[in-house]
Amino acid sequence: MNVLSVFPVLSVIFGLVLIVFILFNKFGLGNDKKIRYVLSSLLFIYIITALDYHLSITNQIPVTYSGVTYFFYHFTGLLFYYFIALYTKSEINTKKWVPIVLGYTLLRILVFLPFDNNQNLQDFVAALETSNYGIFVLVEYILVSSINIALMFLAYKKLKTAPLLIELNESQKIHYKWIKSIIVTIILMQIVIFVTTILGSLDIGHFNFYLKFETLIYSLFFFIFAFAIMHFPVFAYSGNFEDLPTATLEKYAKSSLSDSSDLFEKIKAIVIEEKMYLDFDLKLNTVAKTLNYSIHHISQAINQNAKMSFPDFISSFRIEDAKHKLMEPKPDTIFAISLDVGFNSKAAFYTAFKKHTQLTPTAFKKLHKSKN
Repeated sequence: MNVLSVFPVLSVIFGLVLIVFILFNKFGLGNDKKIRYVLSSLLFIYIITALDYHLSITNQIPVTYSGVTYFFYHFTGLLFYYFIALYTKSEINTKKWVPIVLGYTLLRILVFLPFDNNQNLQDFVAALETSNYGIFVLVEYILVSSINIALMFLAYKKLKTAPLLIELNESQKIHYKWIKSIIVTIILMQIVIFVTTILGSLDIGHFNFYLKFETLIYSLFFFIFAFAIMHFPVFAYSGNFEDLPTATLEKYAKSSLSDSSDLFEKIKAIVIEEKMYLDFDLKLNTVAKTLNYSIHHISQAINQNAKMSFPDFISSFRIEDAKHKLMEPKPDTIFAISLDVGFNSKAAFYTAFKKHTQLTPTAFKKLHKSKN
């Protein structure tokens, strides 16, 4: 039996095991369930694609199912980007993305309307080479693949530029560098899959070989992801006590900080008195060094007493400051105020303001004026 023939089945098995691990093992991805669901959805698309290839190679699948699998492919870049955005606690403009997603989802539907249910996958691809419709399908595939690769590249850029809430130690720095390398590897694998698909469509005689080779790439993808999710420093981005690894959380049980309320009052006092919240790049380390406490104790005190993460805790002071500035007789622009109170972007300010007040800054300003 050809060794490559084993990889489609292995990809499906590895992928399913990895999804179970992601959904039910709390290590590595923190407590944000949405991150787990998005990552599992991404992996599921690769799993059904690998299964599709196996069934296509062995002629056990109708071409209709292959078309449906191919349709899901265009979500991979979006899901990957969304995963990194959630992981890094970045803001996403859903109003901007929804019409884009709907637009090229509609394009994919239109492409597959003429799909011939009476052909197997290989015959269908061969038929494309002799028709104008085949050129249309090829152009559409190149467009969608380019969008997927571009989104993955933007996701890597977002990961690389997202601010960390703590300074990483040497061990964490090594893991962080590995993770960035892994993201680059995944982008390269996506490019390889794109190239092999084009080659397979142009070389029908070796079409099944290219399908098997792609599932080999998927197997590598699953192995790489398995390594990555066990070393993601989620806490470095979220600053959330609950996102700490299990081993670190267990240390809290034996923590010398039996009552964190006194430390919490010290944290509040120094953040307000020294206006530390005005520093948009403020990290847990800075607060910890100022008060001569460990990072974990600072995080523990904030999470146990404020019932929120470090970023939300700091944002609460920024928002209170912003509210006073918005209520002035002649307030500055919202963008200027967002920078003045410690936010590094207008989008981040809007999101945080609405989260804390259930109003946008503009709505808050109008409401205040209406009461006067």
